[in-house]
Amino acid sequence: MRSKSSTPLFTAEERQGILGLSGILFCRMFGLFLLLPVFSVLAQELPDATPALVGLALGAYGLTQALLQIPFGLWSDHIGRRPVIAFGLVLFCLGSVLGAVAGTVQLIIIARLLQGTGAISSAIFALIADLTRPEVRTRANAGLGMSIGLAFGIAILAAPLLGEWFGLSGLFWVMAAMGGLSLVLLYTIVPVPRQAAVAASGNLQRLRSVFRNPELQVIDWGGFVCSAGLSAMFFLIPLLLVHHGFPRSDLWQIYLPLLFAGAATMVPAAILAEAKNRFREVMLTGILLLLGSGILLGIGWQNDSLNWFVPGVFLFFMGFNVFEPILPSLVSRLTTPETKGTATGVYNLFQFMGHFSGALLAGIFYGSHFEWL
Repeated sequence: MRSKSSTPLFTAEERQGILGLSGILFCRMFGLFLLLPVFSVLAQELPDATPALVGLALGAYGLTQALLQIPFGLWSDHIGRRPVIAFGLVLFCLGSVLGAVAGTVQLIIIARLLQGTGAISSAIFALIADLTRPEVRTRANAGLGMSIGLAFGIAILAAPLLGEWFGLSGLFWVMAAMGGLSLVLLYTIVPVPRQAAVAASGNLQRLRSVFRNPELQVIDWGGFVCSAGLSAMFFLIPLLLVHHGFPRSDLWQIYLPLLFAGAATMVPAAILAEAKNRFREVMLTGILLLLGSGILLGIGWQNDSLNWFVPGVFLFFMGFNVFEPILPSLVSRLTTPETKGTATGVYNLFQFMGHFSGALLAGIFYGSHFEWL
């Protein structure tokens, strides 16, 4: 007799692990995303703040995240996932508290660097692999990805209001609280794996093969460019809107349509690329959207007009969301099971370096030579 469903169901332990780790990712990423839509405006009020220093502060988190992604992943192979995740969350909380009490932009930069040292993404995704069977692992990872997307959407809309009510210090306190909640979830909900997946020997060989793969190099640099653009955009949007008299508490009125435009682009792009195997055509469309965005942003800056700038922002988010689901998918397609985790870690490294570089370059070129940006 035919079974009722050919799709494997999650066990109770798997559901508990997915729920707990999704909650951890949501709390941590919600805190991080809170800064993006308003940081460049709020940080301008700090003593000695300049656009370059504010850009450095915004992107500093990405620098330490990038440098420690792979080491933390390898470390979790040796001492276990939970201790590494807990240690990373403690560092994140300490950085958040320092940011909350910091009175200068220089201390904020140090706080952001400290926050970034909690590079636990690789350990979290490795732990979900320890807690799930291979046949349901893709859906488990998708659940974690959905929690990040949900955190992004809610944070982008809430940040302008919270920033107006509580200021920059208040946002850092919220981040510290979310980090603490993540620690509680780790030790109360996430189960201890019966036997952690043991990493095969040859870490350096796998790293070398991933870095030398020419197809993966293209994908990694694509992730770098998209992430750099995203950080630069979030640096520019609040500054330019407030410059043109847009109230800070009303920035959500721009961010909400941006989210809808991005989602409306991401879904058909992912379907066409994955189901119809039209990766090249879909990515070419994304490239054209990003190029069009750059042109409109340049015209808007030259004419000091939001009528050009805002459409340019929308084109950017549409182009960005074309690539957002496709690039990680290509990483998994272009690797073997033995190198998939390493390749994902390298891709994350490039992404976080992009976040750091984009915010820094936006701060440097904001005041002059905007056309270079």
